[in-house]
Amino acid sequence: MRVLWNEIKKIFTWKTMLLLLLINSLLYFFMIEFDIKYFPNGSEVYSYNIGVGMVEKYGATMDDDEFSDFEKVYEETVEETNRYLQSREDFVAEGLDTVEKFHAYDWWNPSQEARDLRDDVFFGNKTDLFWDLQERERLIEFYNFRKTIPEVLTDNQRDRLIELIAEEKFGVYTEIVIQNFKTFITHVGVAILFSVVLVISPTILKDRSRGILTLQYTSKKGRNLFKTKLLAGYISTFTIITGLLTVYLGLYSLNNTSMFFKVRVNTFIGNESWYDPTFFQFIMLCVAAIYLIGFIFVTLSMSFSNVVPNMVSLIGIQIPFIVGFLIIGLNRLLPNMILIWSPKWLPPLSYGSMIIVSSIIIYCLVKREKKMDVLM
Repeated sequence: MRVLWNEIKKIFTWKTMLLLLLINSLLYFFMIEFDIKYFPNGSEVYSYNIGVGMVEKYGATMDDDEFSDFEKVYEETVEETNRYLQSREDFVAEGLDTVEKFHAYDWWNPSQEARDLRDDVFFGNKTDLFWDLQERERLIEFYNFRKTIPEVLTDNQRDRLIELIAEEKFGVYTEIVIQNFKTFITHVGVAILFSVVLVISPTILKDRSRGILTLQYTSKKGRNLFKTKLLAGYISTFTIITGLLTVYLGLYSLNNTSMFFKVRVNTFIGNESWYDPTFFQFIMLCVAAIYLIGFIFVTLSMSFSNVVPNMVSLIGIQIPFIVGFLIIGLNRLLPNMILIWSPKWLPPLSYGSMIIVSSIIIYCLVKREKKMDVLM
C-alpha cells in the first residue's frame, strides 16, 4: 500500500494540480460557462417558465385531459392578449386588434407602422403575453403532430416510434432543458478527457526517462511495480473525474432543472429514444459514460507512455485518437447515445470494443514487462 500511495503522490504534484486548474479554467470560460450563466437564454425563458408550470401542474406525464386543460390556458391567454391589443389605439388603427388578425397579417410585406408595433410588443415596451402565446402555440402544434411518423426512417426507427405512440409517450415538454444538459455534459466531457489524459499521460514516461525502470527490472518485485503504476493511474483517474464532476454538476444545479428529473426523456420534444429513462437517470447514464471514456483513454495514455521515447512523441501520438473521438464519437457516445437517430447497437458495440481493446493492451503490457530485458 505504501508503494501505491507513493505512486499516487507522484501523480498529484503541485504542478499537476496547477495544470488541472489551468485546463479547467480555460475550458470553463470558453465552453461551459455559457451553458450555466445564460440558461435560459433570451426568449428561452418563456419556454422554461411554461415547462416548469406544466411539470408543477400536471406532473411528469400529461394525458389528453391534462393537455386539454393546457389548451384552455392557451385560450385564456389569447383572450387576455385580445384585450391588450384592443386597449392599444395604434393596434386598432392598424387593424391588428385581435390575435387572429395579428397572425393573419402579411408580415413578409409589413407597413412601417405594423413593423414598429410588432417590434414594440416583442422588443420595446414588450409584454410577456406575445412570447408566452408564441411558446404555447408551438407546444400545441407539436402535440397535434405527435402521431406523425417521418417517411425517411429505418425499420427499427419506425417500429420504435410506433411503440412510443402505442404507449402514448409523446414530446410534450419543452426541449430546452434536456438540450441544455446535453450541450453542458458534452463540454464537461471534453474538459474531463483533456484533464485525465494530460495528467496521467507522463506517469510511466517520467520513470523511463530517468532510468528508474532499468533498476526496477533487476528484481521480481520491481517488474511487478508496473501493475502498481497502472492501479495508481486508475485510482488517480477516478479521483480526478469524481472531483471535476462534483464541481461541474454542482454548477449545473444552478440551472434549477430538478423539477424535470422525473420527466421521461421521450416526453421532451424531439428526443425520441431507444430507451425510456427519466431525466435524472439519463444524467447518471452520462456520468457513467464519462467515467468509462476517461478510463479507456487513460489506458491508451499509459500504454503510449510505456513505449514512446519522449513527451513530444507522447503528445503527438495521442492527438489523432483524441481529435478523432471528439469529432466522430463524442456526441454519439455521450449526449446522443440513446436517441433513435443513432443506431441502437452503436453505443454498446463501441464501448464494448473499447473495453476489450483496453483489456488486451493492459494484458500485453503486463506480459511485456515480465519479459523485458534489462539491457533494453
